[in-house]
Amino acid sequence: MASANRRAIVCFTALTLLGFLFIYLTLNSGSVEISWADLGWRHVPYDNMKQQIFWEIRFPRMVAAILSGIALAVSGLSLQTLFRNPLAGPFVLGISSGASFGVALSLLAGLSFGHFGVLGSAAVGALAVTALVMWVSSRFERSSILLIVGLLVGYFIDALVSILIANSDAEALRVYVSWGMGSFGRLTFDGVLIFAGAIALGLVMIVLSLKYLNAVRLGDDFARGLGVNVRRGRLLVLLGASLLAAASTAYCGPVAFVGIAVPHLAFMLFKTSNHRVLLPGSALCGIVLCLAASLFSTVPLNAILSIVGVPIILWVIIRGKGEH
Repeated sequence: MASANRRAIVCFTALTLLGFLFIYLTLNSGSVEISWADLGWRHVPYDNMKQQIFWEIRFPRMVAAILSGIALAVSGLSLQTLFRNPLAGPFVLGISSGASFGVALSLLAGLSFGHFGVLGSAAVGALAVTALVMWVSSRFERSSILLIVGLLVGYFIDALVSILIANSDAEALRVYVSWGMGSFGRLTFDGVLIFAGAIALGLVMIVLSLKYLNAVRLGDDFARGLGVNVRRGRLLVLLGASLLAAASTAYCGPVAFVGIAVPHLAFMLFKTSNHRVLLPGSALCGIVLCLAASLFSTVPLNAILSIVGVPIILWVIIRGKGEH
């Protein structure tokens, strides 16, 4: 136990220091050199170009990377535990496809969701799929059914998006493809609080289901034997994970591999199945990975994350074959 505690302390300390290092690098990376004296720490309206670059571009990009890293990592860990499937991720329920469909309706079909623009369209599509999955979850006891439903919904929506793409003009298609690559640079200063509020609400739901997550790894019957309300715990995990993934997708686009790969990174580092350690550990790993990826602003975000994520997933598959 003492050895496990020491390992956890070392890992948390190292990840925290790495996180602060990447925050510093993110805020100071760019073609324009900005010192702390240049900011003046004044509220908008800004009185010089450097303040505007910092508060409108670099600061929101840093916040988007941190919040998306937390959201996708925690969502992925929760869903992998719920489905007892190491390859499950936050988009397994079709949430990413729902967000893509909302954006496709806005950009490719010209259907508007009011003044919210692309972000509002993504949120509407993601939450619509979440509502459907939540309705299905109230009618079935087995979690595997939800996995199948999510995959089917995702395929169906992807087919509808393909039809819209085939009949769209070049400019609308260009914008849609750009959104689909994922980016931490879309968040504005005005949207920071809304994004943070959505992430906080999703995290509260996951934290309230910690007892369920620790018990369900050994099956629903084992969790019931411990007196855990399985239906309530599953609904909280589904709703919390869906909200986290929907918020990240709406503000940053479909960010690849973070939700699938990061929980395995956390497990490799912390060597525990206790979610009271794994949840904050996964969140820190997600923050470090997303902040590091945000530094390569000239390379598509999902390309960087795929380079990191694919080897991890291959390692999980190979290790799983050896174990089973």
